[in-house]
Amino acid sequence: MSKDLFHNQALWTHALYFDPINQAKVPGGSHRLHFKEFKNVPGAQTLENGDIEITYYAPGAKTVQLKGLGGSMAGTYDLEPVQDMPGYWKTTITDVGPGFHYHSYLIDGVETLHPQLPIGYGCSQAMNFIEVPDPNFTDYLLKDVPHGTIHMEIYKSAVTGRYRNCWVYTPPNYEKTDKRYPVFYLQHGGGENETGWIWQGKINYIMDNLIAENRCEEMIIVMNCGYNFQNIKDDVFILKDIDEVICSDCVPMIDKKYRTLSDRDHRAMAGLSFGSIHARMTVLGHLDVFSALGIFSGGFSYKSQGTLGVDALGIYDYSDTFASADIFNEKVHLLFVGMGEDEAEMVRDAKPKAQKMASEGYNIIVNTYPGHHEWDVWRKCACDMLPLLFKW
Repeated sequence: MSKDLFHNQALWTHALYFDPINQAKVPGGSHRLHFKEFKNVPGAQTLENGDIEITYYAPGAKTVQLKGLGGSMAGTYDLEPVQDMPGYWKTTITDVGPGFHYHSYLIDGVETLHPQLPIGYGCSQAMNFIEVPDPNFTDYLLKDVPHGTIHMEIYKSAVTGRYRNCWVYTPPNYEKTDKRYPVFYLQHGGGENETGWIWQGKINYIMDNLIAENRCEEMIIVMNCGYNFQNIKDDVFILKDIDEVICSDCVPMIDKKYRTLSDRDHRAMAGLSFGSIHARMTVLGHLDVFSALGIFSGGFSYKSQGTLGVDALGIYDYSDTFASADIFNEKVHLLFVGMGEDEAEMVRDAKPKAQKMASEGYNIIVNTYPGHHEWDVWRKCACDMLPLLFKW
């Protein structure tokens, strides 16, 4: 791989640091640095052959380990002391392929973070990640093209009685024209939050690149937190379905504040994993508001098998909408179903069901991608769904 590829800024930026992220010591005087004991040693380097060299500064430690989350990085790797660098530990990982890899560090068995590496929010906690670039998939990288704008919107929810925030992407020319835009609502997965599609998914870079290459329509993208916490008494909250928050609170706010095309034909929604349930219930339960749906690593069903939590959370039955291809196609312009080829149960169960209905004339597209239940698969899902939107 070329050095330009594995030094692309998109691989190293995250919620805490844009540039530089992987530099151990910043010029300007060590007296101003909290990590003044660090030498100029990067925490991670992707080598030209694709291996990853990890270095961790842990003076006094007896053991240092890197623990993968699973999927494409399932192992635990022992770091060894660096003989000529007291306090430093190092390992080279040779069995992890291209993609996004969440992981954690164990110092004498205690789980901790690597202070030099990117941090995202996953598994309901802050987690380190590393990226191994793929020369065959660069749509999510930071390129020299016009860039859109990310806004953070705070709004009061009548459903929850609390303030919420969502992140909103507007395309590069938004501020320069009076044009109205369709809106794509995009949900994160379980254990993540509304920042996921920006820092982990790089959806703003994906949109910038697709628009620059005329591969998709210009659109607004809205990313909400998928947790509808409702206060039932002092400091006690229960989790409810998110669809009413989005349809009753967020959609009206977005239509009021942004130049949107405010009809169902110009609204779509997708989600990954647990977020695909949010998207499924929001679109299919509110077909007067939305007309297209994306399910990324979320199986394929239109009737829930039971409760996903307390108080009938996640219960749905949209059998009437799927009664025939004609009925479905009149209501839904597009149902995009995507998953990783290594997501065995989904490939075994969801894929053939969705493909069968697609073959019967339903407006359904089914795609699989190399990979596991991970962000590189979901980025590719977004890259393939976006060019299909709002062209009906």
